[in-house]
This record gives sequence, structure tokens and C-alpha cells, in this order.
Amino acid sequence: MIKIDLLKPFCFILILMLCKEIYAQQKTSIDFAATRNMNNATYGLNISGFYHFSERIVGGLEVNRFFPITRKLGAEDVEISAWDFDLNFHYNIPLAKKLIIYPLTGVSHTSDKEFIPALGETLYSRFYSFNTGAGLFWEGHKIVPYVECNLTWGKINQQFLLAGLSYELEWGHHSKEKE
Repeated sequence: MIKIDLLKPFCFILILMLCKEIYAQQKTSIDFAATRNMNNATYGLNISGFYHFSERIVGGLEVNRFFPITRKLGAEDVEISAWDFDLNFHYNIPLAKKLIIYPLTGVSHTSDKEFIPALGETLYSRFYSFNTGAGLFWEGHKIVPYVECNLTWGKINQQFLLAGLSYELEWGHHSKEKE
């Protein structure tokens, strides 16, 4: 299990490495996506906010809500739902003029809930995971469609698929002149 104390030095070093890029981009994005946990076939909603440190380096926070579903577990019905909070970083690699692929890495905190109505019992499971994966997006002017596959490695290894739209907000001047 990853402890928060171990993440603080990693985050501090990452911020120091990116400091020179912070003032060049001045772009943020808000993302909305449908997501699916491929391990237990639960569906959810992903809402995230990203800061564009440069044209290539992007980092942000993501919140995933997996809606309750009922599954048969032996003779009992079990209602499964979850919340997932991620801190992920992307590195954008252009494939074509507007087609971009990105590997991603980060950490997540998951809170699973299993409710067994027959017993009136609720079981909670909370854990941290390491995220890896990749995504693909079509760069638009303000609205950017994307798809992403994310794997989590930790107490429970899981696979997620996302498809959504990103809305980009520019709040400063770029250092590059438009041609």
C-alpha cells in the first residue's frame, strides 16, 4: 500500500522539475467522461480538471463515481458501488497534425462499498493504487474528444475504459507566436 508520506517527496520533486514550464502554457481543461470498470462491469462518470504545464506535460485530479449495481454473489444479492480519486500526469506525443497519444501515470485512492440487503450489512474497502495507461485525443479548438485505458496496480488490480470530452480554457498568453 502506498503511503501519503512517500508521495510528498515525489510530488515536490515533480513540481520543481516542472517550474520553468508553468508560465509558458497557462491552459487548463475540464473533462467529462463515461467510464467502465472492466473487472466488475460497473459504469460510472469521470469528472476531472487538468493543468497544462506545457504543450506536452499535463497533470490533474480526477473523480470517478461508479454507480450502484446489484450482483449475485453465491446465494446473496450484493449492491456494489465505488468512488475513485486520482492524481494523474500525461505526456502528449503528436501522431499526426491533430491526433495526440499520451501515456499516463499517477496514484489513486479507491473507496468500494458492498451492501448485502439480506444481511443488512455494508462492507467498505479503501486502498491506494498506482495508475498506468494511455489515451488518445483529437485536438480541437476548445472541445477535445478522447478515449483512455487506465490500469491500476495495488490491493486490487483493475482496468478502466473512459470516453469523453475535454473543454480547454486558456487564461494567458502563449510564448509561441501563432503562424
